[in-house]
Amino acid sequence: MRDSPAGEGGESRIPPGSLDLRCPACLGRGRPLRLTVDGRYRLIRCLRCGTQYFRPDPGLVPDPTAPVSEYWERYKFQLYADSAVQRDYEQRYRSALREAERLAGPIRSVLDVGCGIGNFVAYARNCAMAAYGIDVDAEAVAVARSRGLPVCLSEDLDTIAPDRALDAVTLWDVIEHLYDPAPVLRRVLTKLRPGGVVLLETPDAAFPVRSLVLAAYSMSRGRFSLTGHLYYWEHKIYFTESGLNAILSRAGCEILGVRHQTSPRTKMQEIFNRYAAVSYSNRIIARLWPLLESGARHLGRGNKLIVTARLAPNGQQ
Repeated sequence: MRDSPAGEGGESRIPPGSLDLRCPACLGRGRPLRLTVDGRYRLIRCLRCGTQYFRPDPGLVPDPTAPVSEYWERYKFQLYADSAVQRDYEQRYRSALREAERLAGPIRSVLDVGCGIGNFVAYARNCAMAAYGIDVDAEAVAVARSRGLPVCLSEDLDTIAPDRALDAVTLWDVIEHLYDPAPVLRRVLTKLRPGGVVLLETPDAAFPVRSLVLAAYSMSRGRFSLTGHLYYWEHKIYFTESGLNAILSRAGCEILGVRHQTSPRTKMQEIFNRYAAVSYSNRIIARLWPLLESGARHLGRGNKLIVTARLAPNGQQ
């Protein structure tokens, strides 16, 4: 099996019917792990950068009862509209923007990729920034627009932002949802001025709890699983710092700083509480999460990476 790319465009030379092992981050070769989701997608770990990613396994039969995975499930509209959840995120935005400006200079204009119902766009505009947003979900875009925010579908990006004009592009919990993020990154970075800032947040593949739950799953041959809240098909990719450095470098960006943080407490507790009644393992996680979150935060090993990068001063990608 050949897993090397045909070029930076990302075309893979994978024989039909074979498992695609090519890493979407560094383009290296991966090793299949035991974990699968929806009876079809197998988790793979890159042997070079350690990034983990799901790929369809042709040797598996899809589960016909598995729900279609989509991010904007109905309850999430209410979740992200919750004032306590918004306050948690605003603290995160404030801290991340302050760090980005310290590393790369003032940010006066920003494009939020995967803006959802527009919480970050609203926050940035309240901070006197020229802020715009795009999303693939039409209903989320409609909600953002009903708030008076300049947001559009991703396909209409050119209608709200000229090329090479904005100080920053943000991707809050977005890049992990993309099967192949490289083309999307190249597209949105055309709106960034030379030397502009890329600010993104994404789950950390090196979060220690991931190793523990994967080990337990593997040793029990799948009979004992606490993987459900850490691995699911909505998230196609779980990056390492090395993997993010590789994909951003190919897009013409240099990483300036990386911070490890935990997911916002209010949001995660709401989600865990929602699913606690579904299974015993979910009840365990709902009870353990506050302790795990506090411990990880104290040790500086949160489950999220917040990365500040800068586009090359000459604007080349």
